[in-house]
Amino acid sequence: MAETNPVRKSGRQRVPNKKYTIDAFEGLDILSSDSEVELEILQQLQDSKNDDDFPEDHVDGNEDEESVADDGSDGSAILTPEEEYEDAHSYASSDPEAPDLRGTPKGHKRKPRNYRSRQDVNVHARGMLENPLRADHQRSRIKLFAGSDVEDMLHVVRSRDQWAADPTLPCRGNMCHQVSHTEEKRQTEATVGWDWYYYQGGRESFAEKQKLQTLSSEEGVACVPKPPHSSHSFLMGPYGGQKVFTLEPSKTLSLEEAWDIASGSSKQNLEGFRSSERRRHGWMLNVGTRVRCLDWAPNHYGDTQYLALAVARASTSPSVTTPIEAPAFTPSCLTPSTVQIWAFDASDISMDSTRPPELQQVLCTEWGEITQLKWCPVPRAQRNEDALGKVSVGLLAGIWGDGCARVLDVQLEKGQGANTTYLKVQSAAFSASSGLLPLTDTEQEGIRPVATCLTWLSATDLAIGYSNGALGIYNIYPQIPHPSLSNTHSYNSTDLGAWSPTPAPAEANGFPEVANTSNGGSQNPGFPPPGVSDPVDATNNVSLPPNNEPWLSLQLHSTYVLSLITAYPTQPAVLISSSLSGSLRLTSLRAPTTDYVLSTRTRTPPSSLAYCDSLLSVVALEESSETLRLWGLRCFYSSLACGKLGSAPGPGQGIVDVGKCHSSIAAGGADGSVIITNPMRKALERRAAGWQQVVFKHEWVRRPGQGARQGMSRITEGYKGEKVELGLKYVGNSKESVAVSTIYEEETAVTALGWNPNNSGCGGWLAVGWGSGLVRIQDMAV
Repeated sequence: MAETNPVRKSGRQRVPNKKYTIDAFEGLDILSSDSEVELEILQQLQDSKNDDDFPEDHVDGNEDEESVADDGSDGSAILTPEEEYEDAHSYASSDPEAPDLRGTPKGHKRKPRNYRSRQDVNVHARGMLENPLRADHQRSRIKLFAGSDVEDMLHVVRSRDQWAADPTLPCRGNMCHQVSHTEEKRQTEATVGWDWYYYQGGRESFAEKQKLQTLSSEEGVACVPKPPHSSHSFLMGPYGGQKVFTLEPSKTLSLEEAWDIASGSSKQNLEGFRSSERRRHGWMLNVGTRVRCLDWAPNHYGDTQYLALAVARASTSPSVTTPIEAPAFTPSCLTPSTVQIWAFDASDISMDSTRPPELQQVLCTEWGEITQLKWCPVPRAQRNEDALGKVSVGLLAGIWGDGCARVLDVQLEKGQGANTTYLKVQSAAFSASSGLLPLTDTEQEGIRPVATCLTWLSATDLAIGYSNGALGIYNIYPQIPHPSLSNTHSYNSTDLGAWSPTPAPAEANGFPEVANTSNGGSQNPGFPPPGVSDPVDATNNVSLPPNNEPWLSLQLHSTYVLSLITAYPTQPAVLISSSLSGSLRLTSLRAPTTDYVLSTRTRTPPSSLAYCDSLLSVVALEESSETLRLWGLRCFYSSLACGKLGSAPGPGQGIVDVGKCHSSIAAGGADGSVIITNPMRKALERRAAGWQQVVFKHEWVRRPGQGARQGMSRITEGYKGEKVELGLKYVGNSKESVAVSTIYEEETAVTALGWNPNNSGCGGWLAVGWGSGLVRIQDMAV
């Protein structure tokens, strides 16, 4: 009987190991030698090649057989459940992040390669913090908006603590000025910053240049654009109990009166309504035609608030003019236009509903239609010089249809009562045109760009955008040089530290003293060249530029500038602009030709911009997707959605504004609705749900058989707050696969909107104008 072998052998076929390399010297006799030393070297070379081909430790056949025998295998291909588990475990261990244990001796685990150890975790693709997704995202998101500067981070944190609790509407008890705009800064700007106007000849110079002619009531009414109809009817009141109201042009209606009539006329119902929280503090105005623009006058902390607005000419005007090929790029005809100054009385806590608003003054001009009005936002303290029988409302800048920008010094007569004063403006206190800007390569000498938008940089500096993409910054009163200006410097100096165009205390804004002409900027293009005598101030022996010439001109965009704002008061030297090129531009005036950044280009650029100082961000409506977005100054390359309109606003129809005494944002679009949202939660907490609320909605419909533009409006309100849903709301056609969107009447759209900037119980006042000629002013604070 044959002797059995106690060792169980493997059933696999014994074959030689496969070679993965080919020896190029195999078969050649070039390495043969009788020397034993050469033979040892040849053997070492062969061993090193084998080690490279198989870096793992060598396992001979006996060890393989013993390992198979120890596993208890009988040589078949069938695996037991335990072997299947071990095989799956070995497969899972092949993950690249897991250590590789195959072929290594027991107790010697191979350490995986760490490819990220050589990279710095603080290095980012764009040189700044990306959108944080980690567990500490709240702190990272604050850093995303504020940057790494401690003061900016404290500014965002204090703003969050002040206003983040308000879901949509502002709270009356939380209103205050911006946290970074301290009382000390405001007091300095309100006193020293206006010395040029009171003590250095500014007021007298404006009074001499601004020519006003008093008109009679009949002459003044003739200058006001004629409304298409003698009255306008609209539905308003609580849901289910709306009533019809009719307003004639320049007439008013109290919201309380409308809701009182709709709620019932009994004395008990009226008393219960007036004492309840359902009271509506506000007024309805009928200005006759479409509202072009409106703006609240700042620096009024008394019982009276002033609103400036401009209306468009009626489309049914009998005058016929030659059509213009490119009206946005060409000056319009010199048609009459007016600026209306309305006065609203305030009570202790809200708007006074017992005294109707009054049309105090009408400024009549003949420079074309007005496209923009903006008051100077710099704080201004009341002086004893103001008590001269007049009320100084402020400096009002505007854009007229003839392509020029002008500044008017608006003053009212004290104690004039309800009588409206009509004044014809023959010349403005300051005017700026594009005649002194340098021409581009594609422009002809006889064709000049027109002014399209403007913004205030300080009490004396005004930035104006033009239809060719240029930017011009003007000093409205250049006769007063900067106090820190040395007598040895002139305006043609190339020293960057030679001159600052803004009087104190605005020198802290950090504006460039002189633009570097070699980098594309132009310092005073109309100034005489070196060697030609400059105008000299005899008192200070300082060279002065001619009046109404920009001290800085720059090609900001390649085409039409739509909107222009500044990051005042936090970053007054930062300028944000949008143009028809499709991108937003963030420019630092300290180095405007080199220190700038562009946002992602869009198909339809926003036509309305607003600065949210609490989040150090720019707010605009994305007109293609009706989304309200934030562009942080520290992460301008990306945006954050924080709200959504009910319908796409359409090109040129999105209007947005941010409160100056709170962080609530108001926006309106083509559907006539106005939404209010607070972006603090959505911006600083990644998973927090944002809330928004439709405060009221305006609809206009035509009356059949009563003319082309004869219609009736309806204003609905009482909408509840809702979470911000950022998905598209277009209804698709399943058969044709075509997206469907609504086309609204021109009179339905929101055309103007603005918050009151005064922190005297009036910071929650919101003024909204529609294309139908109706204006609603309401206190939205709760």
